[in-house]
Amino acid sequence: MELANYIETAMKSILKNPIYEVLSEIKITKILKQSNFVKREVGYPPFQIILHFLYMLIMQKRQSTFIKNSDKAYGKDVYYRFIKEKRYNWRKLLLLSATEILKKIKPLHKNGEYRLLIIDDTVEPKRGKFIEGTCKYIWSNKEHRSINALNIVSLNYADSHSTFQLDFSIKMNDSKRKSTSEFTAKLHHRSNAYQRKSEIIKGKNMLALEMLERALDNGIDADYLLVDSWYAKPNFIKEANTL
Repeated sequence: MELANYIETAMKSILKNPIYEVLSEIKITKILKQSNFVKREVGYPPFQIILHFLYMLIMQKRQSTFIKNSDKAYGKDVYYRFIKEKRYNWRKLLLLSATEILKKIKPLHKNGEYRLLIIDDTVEPKRGKFIEGTCKYIWSNKEHRSINALNIVSLNYADSHSTFQLDFSIKMNDSKRKSTSEFTAKLHHRSNAYQRKSEIIKGKNMLALEMLERALDNGIDADYLLVDSWYAKPNFIKEANTL
């Protein structure tokens, strides 16, 4: 029996794995196809690789440790190729998955409980000087100084029961380590990776509004939008209200 079939059979009939059950409930295989995670002529099914990454996350294991300790793990090149695949639409996978999960927990909501959309800025420190998307001077509230880092603008959902990330974008400022023209990968202009690369130079307000519009178009409901003072400007508030 092939490894992929063995794992799937074990999880269905023997392990009764709650992770697999949740993924089945939200129809993850359908979401993967909608997000262009399609198996090519050779290689492993995207679903199985995604499942491995989930186990790494839950068990808090590095990829190298997972490969070393699990006889069901694939070779490291399988995971690297999967992450670097330019055709996969990770943004769509994240948003569609979160949307389906929110549908499942909707019956838990009670009258008077608020549903929130939260736009947040995250600073991820990076030591490497040549990491694409990093900037030399990004203010860190944690360290109270400018550091070399990635600036990530994210859209999150929160209620009384859960918190989910819905979308995110990387934002470069004028202190960028590399311009987009210096990025090493040559991307087709219609690929998902090219679109993500192109948006990296947009302003934070524009990135936030685009993420908000995508979430609303996908049926995400909320009572309030929370932002910090950076976004709380008349033009942004006006445009957000029109969505």
